[in-house]
Amino acid sequence: MAKILFQLTPEIIDLIIFGMENQSDEYYVDIKTGDVLSETQIEEEYDDDYIDSYLVSVPDWLSSDGFQLMESFVAALHNPVYKETLRKILAAGKGAFRNFKNTVKEHESLTQQWYQHKEKVMRSRVIGWYNLNSEILKYNEIDENTDETENLILSDFIFNTDCSKWKELINEKSNESIHESLGENEVDIAEYLISKNNSLLALQGNVDVSVCVETLVGEFAGSIKGGIIKTGDNNSIVAVANVVWVEKKFRGMGLARHLIDAFSQNVRVEGCKKIIFELPGSNSVLSSTLEERRALGILTTMVVRVENM
Repeated sequence: MAKILFQLTPEIIDLIIFGMENQSDEYYVDIKTGDVLSETQIEEEYDDDYIDSYLVSVPDWLSSDGFQLMESFVAALHNPVYKETLRKILAAGKGAFRNFKNTVKEHESLTQQWYQHKEKVMRSRVIGWYNLNSEILKYNEIDENTDETENLILSDFIFNTDCSKWKELINEKSNESIHESLGENEVDIAEYLISKNNSLLALQGNVDVSVCVETLVGEFAGSIKGGIIKTGDNNSIVAVANVVWVEKKFRGMGLARHLIDAFSQNVRVEGCKKIIFELPGSNSVLSSTLEERRALGILTTMVVRVENM
């Protein structure tokens, strides 16, 4: 069985973060048990040999780290009013910490985003510290992209199956996605695929199905577009997904993967047992995501230039 340090549970992470932020004492972690101990406790209860062998100080967290945390939060904000207000507070220098926190507390949505951002960054720092000590002590590292860390990222977004307010934008982005995937030299092929998709969903009995994702402040972040398709006289149905789109500034966060899962759950409720993904271009990233979900390849679509024959 592979060796590890203590099990890095959410509860232990929270205790380590508490120790990082607490300026009244120094804190250490017992690498055998995961106990987070103050220097006062250690002096009273542990001998020097045990301290040298099994206690490691929690990650450093300086005032400069706190300021950088606020700067990264402001940089990630999408609301221009909040962004500019907080930027000016940080630029002012004097009283920045107090004024920043007071301003954040005045707005409930901003407060929620701040604590989520802070928790995400500090937990990442703890995981990096854990992995560093694992390497030094020759234990196994853990993957920072755990379900919990991912859930913290996704807590910044809301997935909806009612996309009526985004209908026109989803159609626009779907068309843009097809053109982007195929490139500027394949405009005619892109237009064919757009026409085919629209014609399929327009057939009687077929239903347009979309899932969209937006930020906590209501900004469109992406969508998956497809439909539920009748396949014969026996009224059997399958789902088809034509386009997965994520706004460029939100890419690399795993949203496409979760859009696929949300779409799958949505059509499952409607009685669909199978989904056909007809995605333009090579889509290597999405192909890997689908393979992880045991997707079966059923069709290869290729284009041959006549002049090459």
